[in-house]
Amino acid sequence: MKFNPEIFRDYDIRGIYGKDFDAGFAFQLGGAFVRYLNRKKFLVARDGRDFSQTLAESLIEGITSTGGDVEYIGLSSLPFFYFILDRLGVDGGVMVTASHNPPEYGGFKLFRGDGSQIDSKNGLQVVEQLLAAGGEISRYGGRIGKSQATEIKRKYIKYAKKRSGISPDEIKSLKVKIKGEGVGAEEARTLLSSIGVSCDEIQFDIAFSFDGDADRLIVLNGADKRILPDFILGLIVKDKRGFFSKPKVVHALNLSKGVLEKFEKWGLKTYESKVGRPHIRELMTKHRADYGGELSGHILFKDNNYCELPLTAMLMILKIMARMGKNINQLVEEFKTWFNSGEINIESENPEKNMADLAPLLKEKYAGGRYKELDGLTVEYNNPADSGASWWFNLRSSNTEPFLRLVVEAKTSDLLKEKIEEIKETMIQK
Repeated sequence: MKFNPEIFRDYDIRGIYGKDFDAGFAFQLGGAFVRYLNRKKFLVARDGRDFSQTLAESLIEGITSTGGDVEYIGLSSLPFFYFILDRLGVDGGVMVTASHNPPEYGGFKLFRGDGSQIDSKNGLQVVEQLLAAGGEISRYGGRIGKSQATEIKRKYIKYAKKRSGISPDEIKSLKVKIKGEGVGAEEARTLLSSIGVSCDEIQFDIAFSFDGDADRLIVLNGADKRILPDFILGLIVKDKRGFFSKPKVVHALNLSKGVLEKFEKWGLKTYESKVGRPHIRELMTKHRADYGGELSGHILFKDNNYCELPLTAMLMILKIMARMGKNINQLVEEFKTWFNSGEINIESENPEKNMADLAPLLKEKYAGGRYKELDGLTVEYNNPADSGASWWFNLRSSNTEPFLRLVVEAKTSDLLKEKIEEIKETMIQK
């Protein structure tokens, strides 16, 4: 068995299938995972990639050959995986997925039974060491249990509806488009059909789409144009706040100031996190925060074991639209107080090294700003005397793909364009 060590990322395992790893790696990973947790019962699921079934079967063989028992639920969204993991009483779980990466990528996300993800800070390196060392096959092979996925899926759909607090009659007038054909889209259509909401691919008030493992909710307006995920988090948090209710929010450090300034105005307690779902969940758990979110579309809920529940988020947005009698553009307009670049991807063969080389240059160039290095480099220019001159940027290396990721915000569109080009030019010179 050979594998590229670089597939062990910050918080999961992912690389190009057939090049960076193969089915033999999946088998060894299963055994190493059993030895790491030293436990008996495991949940396994997979995404819809062509080779994920092969990887899941090899992984399961590795788990059972090392004495572990497996509940295999097959094709699954990641939120459903979290839901079932929390209810089966298993000791650990593996989701075979490379999330949003291109189709040639495969991967594995490892979890403890309490839903916490095993990442580079809390065990993933140990799993790698155990895998490399190998281990004996148990004399007492584990078994594969009969899947309870179908029965639990009905409970999951019912739970998503209940959590949203929605009354079907209040949103029946809305027309919704569900984009794509993956497992997330299938779950969304099933849910909407169960409450009598019509899905229309041509004329629609709002559209929703999901990534490969369906833990990211992407919202689009009636013209099929994407709404920034920052604004969606802001909209949901606003709907849940009140005089006696002040939700606590964990957010990625590159969230729009248009949203963060509203949180401050509303008197909410916020916590800034490194980018990445595991980092956000860790801070949410620590501070018992009610919501967490980032630019990629992850929205996490305290009362869902600090996990994503995109079906509920979808229904909450529809409920707000119906109650307010406004379209999604109108609802998020109040957050558009800064001009935002969105996340700009810049190709890099070695993002971490490039980031380490660029940081000193950028700190020198923008020495007049206030900077922090929680995740990559963030520089802020706040000019009280001339608010139109205020701007900020964050540049960081991607945890999952060969990119540097840049976000820039400014108080004017001209300043935004100027600063994007200025930063890019500095990067090119390097």
